[in-house]
Amino acid sequence: MNRKTIIACIAVLAGLAAIVAVAVFFLYSGAEETKSASLASESRTGLLSAVPSDAVMVVGFSDFRTACSLLTDTSGCFHYFTGGLESSALQRFLAKVQADGPLRSSRSVLSLHYNGSLVPLMAIDAGRAGAETDGWVRGFMAEADSAGLSVSLLDCSGLADVKTYLHRRNILLLSTSDVLTKSSARHIEKGISVLDSDGFADCAEASGGSENTVYFSCSEIGKFFTGIADRAVYRYADFLKKFSGWSCFSVVQSGQEHLRLDGTFFSDRGVEDFVNVFKGYSPVRSEVASVLPSYTIFFASLPLGDVSSYISSADAFADGAGRLGRIEADRSQLQKRSGISPVQWASTLGVKEVAAAFFKAGGDVEKVLLMKMGSNDMDTVFRDVDPSSGRDSSPKVCAYPYGGFAASVFGPFFSLPDESRFTYIDGWIVVGSEAAVSEYVAGRALEYPLSAYVSDAAIQPDFMTGDKYFVSYLSVAEGSGVLADIFNRSYSAALEKYSGGYSYVPLSFCISRDKSGGVSASAETFRVQVMKSKAPVFERDTVVTVSKGPFKVKNSGTGKMNLFYQQDNMYLCLKEVGGKGLWGVEFHSPICGNAGTIDYFANGKLQILFASGSKLYLIDRLGRYVSPFPVDLGKDILLGPGIYDFNGNRKYNVMILHKDNTIEMYNLQGRRPQQWKTITAKETIKGLPEAVKVAGSTYWVVRTSIQTLIYGFYGGEPLTVFEGDRMIRSDSSVVPAEGASVKVVCYDGKTHVIKLT
Repeated sequence: MNRKTIIACIAVLAGLAAIVAVAVFFLYSGAEETKSASLASESRTGLLSAVPSDAVMVVGFSDFRTACSLLTDTSGCFHYFTGGLESSALQRFLAKVQADGPLRSSRSVLSLHYNGSLVPLMAIDAGRAGAETDGWVRGFMAEADSAGLSVSLLDCSGLADVKTYLHRRNILLLSTSDVLTKSSARHIEKGISVLDSDGFADCAEASGGSENTVYFSCSEIGKFFTGIADRAVYRYADFLKKFSGWSCFSVVQSGQEHLRLDGTFFSDRGVEDFVNVFKGYSPVRSEVASVLPSYTIFFASLPLGDVSSYISSADAFADGAGRLGRIEADRSQLQKRSGISPVQWASTLGVKEVAAAFFKAGGDVEKVLLMKMGSNDMDTVFRDVDPSSGRDSSPKVCAYPYGGFAASVFGPFFSLPDESRFTYIDGWIVVGSEAAVSEYVAGRALEYPLSAYVSDAAIQPDFMTGDKYFVSYLSVAEGSGVLADIFNRSYSAALEKYSGGYSYVPLSFCISRDKSGGVSASAETFRVQVMKSKAPVFERDTVVTVSKGPFKVKNSGTGKMNLFYQQDNMYLCLKEVGGKGLWGVEFHSPICGNAGTIDYFANGKLQILFASGSKLYLIDRLGRYVSPFPVDLGKDILLGPGIYDFNGNRKYNVMILHKDNTIEMYNLQGRRPQQWKTITAKETIKGLPEAVKVAGSTYWVVRTSIQTLIYGFYGGEPLTVFEGDRMIRSDSSVVPAEGASVKVVCYDGKTHVIKLT
């Protein structure tokens, strides 16, 4: 499956989660003079008049101290939402400045404006107009100027309309661009601001000018995508532009481990806004987390109280967008192929929830489709399929005859690159590739479901509670490998940094019904350490990473560190750390993921030892192969060598992980020590053993796809043989303790002291 396709599909609704998760957007156009004038005159909302009308994001803060804290506290959750400002001089300045002067209680507003990239502007209420400038304020401005920021202090009594709040105030403007600070002054003088944007006044009025509130317009989401996302994601902004009009979100929880925003959608375009589709049926509780694996990267789900009502409402939206004719044509083609229309198919099955999810199966990211059935009359739909169809006590992988049906009914996100297989488990149909569906049939996917993992994390995310129209979820830690391909560098770096040090960082975005019958939403994220997790029975990630380098090696001729690596054409190369190439030599097979230096001739000159195929090779600092190498070890090498000089006498030994899932110790003549006994495991060994010194003796720590095992110096059987939740976690540290014992973390979430003798 193409990696870019995977990333783009994730982004379809990750973007929807990102509506609030990565901060928010803003707009420009018409005018609602009565409401905008009223808002401009009030102290709670008047500072918004300083925001130019081309903003793509606006956040109003209760005071400057709160703004500094939330925007710059790297240990706090809100910092993540403004990760796109990570490299901004403004954010660095706010982190440095002490917000304890006269501005500490002043209202402030942050906005982002698109000019090839997202550029920040901050407006701060600096007190009564005409008042003498405080010395602290002058110092603040001087420090901002020295930080490379554009800073202006405006006496708005000579700029703003006399009826506005700004007319009575001085304001400070901070930006990384002097164009923005000047633009703000011009907008104030002309009496034009973000308050005049079409529909914004209604949204701001409904929020009551609440403090620490974010406003955004879906119609301008394309600019936000352009500012934070990879190009592969841009085209998915088209759907979100039609999602709704204006929305506002308020920060209701902001701490180091939990951030939550609650919001409301506003729409005055009827069926032209997709958000109104939800008003055509009743929300129900999502149950998909109970049938997703704990290692799910992303999912999005539509819980359906009545599938027929949903289809009618969604078709009305498609008709308003001019797409219904094309959809019906596609459905007709599918009906000709199978003998049943997609609408009849969904109604007959009584679909109660439809979801698409991504998780790793082996080394690949797979996408699956999950549908909860409300009808037991499956024989009507699956009459031409194997009678068992996985519906007995032993689920089976079966051919799936309805590829494309879910996408034609529920939307293109619910299409798969491979819809060739399905199985039926506990009232759910699971569709996908052979590898994806096999995760369910083999039992791996549901051995430890996502719902159980969330329970063990001791959190209550909104996607697990209450009735919902829509639920989406992203595990930042699980998805770290693709974040850099979805978001731009600064934003993906902020996400990576945000999840650092935490084992579980879920982000969710949900849409539900509010008390007045309107459509509301919530976005939240947690950062937690999961202290208890079920010991796995099935293998998880069975792929062993074999690197081509570069590997750091010491050059005995210069005394400097060099980088040894292999090119795609198999050539071996050595270069300086700064990038200057020293040599490249021909080679014909992949190296085995590790390399290091030894003093083979015991004369102070170092050579590079590496492995390929079944052999050890030695090459000197000038790129010359050293005799009597290569040395054949007799069986194929997967990873190695790990190099050891146990006695410090340059009598080297190496540790090798072979392709037959065994670990062996050899000397440089390719012979195993007489006392050595092969190390192996029932599950996949994931890497070279780690040496740990305990009570004067060396032991080997071996990580497998399921657990951590500890062996004695000469191998053989493991010294730590545990079952169930007493197994040592595969990611546990192994810390020497008193006597011949070590401290480890087991799957019961507790730290145990284990004796090795």
